[in-house]
Order: sequence, then C-alpha cells, then structure tokens
Amino acid sequence: MRKKLRTVFEEYLRGPSKKALSMRKQLSRIITFCCVIAVCVQTIVMVAMLSSQYVQQERENMLVLLENSNVKTETLFQNLGEMALSIRHSVGLRSFFDDNFYNIESVTEELKGVANLFSERNRVDSSETFVEKIYLFNESDELVYNLYYPMTITEINELQKNYEALYRVFGESGQDFYYQIEEDCLNLCMRLYDSEMAPLGVCIFALNRNCIEANFENLKKIESYQWRITYAEEVLLGEDAISLQKNAKVLEHSTQIGFGLKVYAAVAEWVIYQSLGVMVVIVLGIAVVLIMFFAFIGRNMAIYYVQPLENVAEKIKLVGKGNFDTKLEEYPIEEVQNISDTFNEMTDYVERLVKEVYETQLIAQQSQIRYLQAQMNPHFLFNVLSMIEMRAALNKDEEVQDMLYKLSRLYQGKIFRKNEHFIYLEEEMEIVDFYLSIQNNRFGEKITYSINYEGNKKLYEKMMVPRLSIEPLVENAVCHGLEPKEEKGHIFISISCKDNNLEVLIKDNGVGFETEKIAEKKEDKNHSNVGLWNTNKMIHNLCGEQYGLEINSRVGEGTVVRVLLPIRNGEGYVEGDGR
Repeated sequence: MRKKLRTVFEEYLRGPSKKALSMRKQLSRIITFCCVIAVCVQTIVMVAMLSSQYVQQERENMLVLLENSNVKTETLFQNLGEMALSIRHSVGLRSFFDDNFYNIESVTEELKGVANLFSERNRVDSSETFVEKIYLFNESDELVYNLYYPMTITEINELQKNYEALYRVFGESGQDFYYQIEEDCLNLCMRLYDSEMAPLGVCIFALNRNCIEANFENLKKIESYQWRITYAEEVLLGEDAISLQKNAKVLEHSTQIGFGLKVYAAVAEWVIYQSLGVMVVIVLGIAVVLIMFFAFIGRNMAIYYVQPLENVAEKIKLVGKGNFDTKLEEYPIEEVQNISDTFNEMTDYVERLVKEVYETQLIAQQSQIRYLQAQMNPHFLFNVLSMIEMRAALNKDEEVQDMLYKLSRLYQGKIFRKNEHFIYLEEEMEIVDFYLSIQNNRFGEKITYSINYEGNKKLYEKMMVPRLSIEPLVENAVCHGLEPKEEKGHIFISISCKDNNLEVLIKDNGVGFETEKIAEKKEDKNHSNVGLWNTNKMIHNLCGEQYGLEINSRVGEGTVVRVLLPIRNGEGYVEGDGR
C-alpha cells in the first residue's frame, strides 16, 4: 500500500508528460499538494463544526421566532381578557346588566370610557386596532355598543342587525364562547358573570384579523411553515405556506391564549438544513480562494528556494566556458550557502591550477626568448656598433658617431637586462633622450623637445623608477600627437618632487584626442593608445594603486600626461645584479 501511494505521488509530480520536471515545478507541486490537502481537511472539519453550531443556533432561533409569534398573539388576547373583566366590574354598566332604570347615553359613554382605558394596548399600530367593535347585551336582550371607527347611520344599523342575529345564534348554542369568522374580523361571543357567577349578559368583540396575522409575518419568510388558532380542535385562523408532511421533523410551539383558544406555530426542520447550504457554499468558496492563495505562495516559495540552485547551475556553465573568476554570492539558506562556499573554493583552486599551468607555459616561452636573446649576444651587437662607430669617426661623421655611441651604451647595459624591474631615473631619461634625438634627426625642426628638472638634477639621478615607464609615454606623444600634426610640434618633459612623490609631466602640443573614447577602448589591444593603459597597469602592479597616470587631452590643443611615482632611493643598486 505504501509503495502504491509513493508511485501515485511520483506520477503526480511527473505529470501527464511522463518527463522529469524541474525542481521549481516539483517543489511548487509539492507545496500546492500539501496546501490543498491541508485546506481540504481544514474545510471538512470547519464545515462539520460550523454546521453543527449553525444547526443548533438556527434551531434555537426558529424556536424563539415561533415563541415570539405566539406570545404576541397571547398578549393581544390577555389585553382582551382584562378589557372583559373591566366591563364586568364596571359600576356604570351594572345598571344596564341589572335591567334597572338606566340612561342609554350614559351607559354608552361608560362603555366608551372602559374601552378608552385599553386604547394604547389595543392599538397595534397607528392605523389599526385589535378590538374594532364591542357589543353588550343584557338579559332583556337590550343592546349597547362602542365603535372604534366612525360609520354612517346606515352602516351602524346594518351592523346592529348582524350582531343581534349573532347574539341569537350564540344564545341557542348554550356555549360560554362562540366564534364567527368573517373576511376582515373574528367575532368572539362570551357570557359575562358577576362575582357570584350569576349571568349578567353577553359581550361580543369584533377582533381585527390583520392584527393577529401580523404576528406571524416573520414566518412568511420561511419556505415551509404553519400557524393556526384553534377552538375545540376547530381551526379558526391559520396559514400553510407549504403543507408539512406527516411524520416529518418539525420545530413547533403552542400555547393556550385564553377564551378556549390555542395558538400553534411550526416550521419544517429541513428548512434549517436548506439554509445551511448557503453557508457551506461560502465556506467552500473561501477554501477555493485559500487554495489559489497557497498555490501562489507555493510557486513563489519554490522560486525563492530554487533560484539559488539555478544561479549555481548558471555559474557552473560559466566555469565550464573557462570563466574561473565566477563567484557565488551569499544566501540566507544554510545548505545553499555551503554549496556557495564550496563552489567558490573550487573555482579559486581551479584558477590557481590554471595560473600554475599558464605560468609554466610563460616560463617556457620566456626561456625561449632568453635563448634567442642569448643567440643575438648583446656583446656581439655592442662590438659591431663600436666598429661602425670607429668607421664613422674615421669619416668624421660626428652625428652618426654620437648616435651609434648612445645606442651601443643602451644595448650594453640598459635594454638587455634580465631581472631588473626598476632602473635609475637617469638611465630611463637616457633612453628617452636617445629616442627623442633620433626623432629630431628624423623630422628636423618639426619635432623639438626639452627636459627640465626642478631643483638640483643630481637629486633625481639615483632615484629608482619602473623600467620603460616614461619612454613609451614619450613615444606615444610623438607617434600619435606630433607626427599627425602638419605644423611644428614640441614635447616638454618636467621632473619634480611633490608631496613626497616623484612627478613626471609629459606635455605636447599635438593633435590631442578624446579621453572618454580612449577609456572605452582600453581593452582593445589593437588600439593605438593601448600603451598608455599598459604603462598605467604596470605602475599599479609595481608601485600600488595610488600611483599611475593622469591623462588630460583636448582635440587640437595637445595632451598632458602626469606620471606619479613613489620616491625610491637606489644608492645600493648595482647594475646587473638583479636587485
């Protein structure tokens, strides 16, 4: 069974395509599945609990509704009973009931006064009263009445005939109470007795049916209900919206309301469960919304937890393409952070291995270069240059002799050195002076130059500078600044000490260039000004990031290159000893 459930779960994760899904999709499905199960279980429990509470509460509400309807009706008839007692005990009406000499007008006023005592309780609302008419008959069949609404003489006479006929029917029945149902009223006939139970007469009350039916108005909102007022098992008033089935479960309430009457109200119990369906639909709707919400949360949680792994996969691809500088950032998840740390350590290790292999190849190439340089034999070249110099001296060509002398000195001790990264400033400037003198001889008066030392020149001679840190800058000024210029050009070189640093200014009045565009092309190894950036990088590597080049140039005006170097004393330096 457990194995089967596991198979079903795996098929759910794999989906209809039967292909392996990404971790993001699988995690999203797992979270959604768990949330759906949790919401479904919670919904079932909630529906069961709420249904039980709802049914119990609705049953109580229904019983209260039935009881209130019956109590309101009972209150009306209690007020009617009190009115009947007041009529029986009225002193002013006693002469009428005893059939003594009485004044009909005074008796009518007395009956009206008794009725007015109950006018407030008798009035159901501003437009209707419960007792509409009162008729009194004594033992001599004489009549006195009170009407709550004004009528014409014809209507009064017509009513008097009807109630006299009702009085006779009641007298023949021999009952204490008698009811006659009309379209708008319920006539209640009752016998009146004195305190010793001697008969006084008959009282007929005309009761407003609308006031009675209004008490059951709330029941009409229910689909299946029933109410009735009965006298000796005879239904006088009542209403059935839908007939209640026999033996069906109902909620009911009944009570005696006096005058031999019984009021009964009931509703079908299934109505409660029918209204329960609305609540269930609402709960299910909330459950669906929760499922959608948790599905959204599950998807975002899957993205949150899987995104770092996707980043790891992308970084591994970059490493596979040879980018060993790739590093993973920090993550708030411990396991992913462990992967990140291990990955970064791995790339560092691989990068070290690659550098070792690269440096091994570089050493091999440098060995080949040194071998070729050895084959060229600088001393042999020096001897050849010295021989040519002697020939120039014999031919009295002093200019050529001077150039050959300088070149031989450069070859002898300043260019073909093996291990020095730093040389004396004096030696670097000899290379610069030799290069500029060559260009001056080549271009004549078109290119001129001047070199200025601030203060005593001897103070600068033993300072150490990176080898070939100034000459490439001068060469760049000549090649890209002065040669393209049609007019005459001049290079000015200034050497000074400022703020405990060595500062070299190389200024030309050449064609200039846009420094922003050159900065954008500094990675282009084929660009003509790449020497500037290589020199700057060399100074950074040898002296520190705070040293290097500052370039200012304007098109058509020229270029100023400021070289900032540390002051490095080289008094212990011995040429060619590798220090």
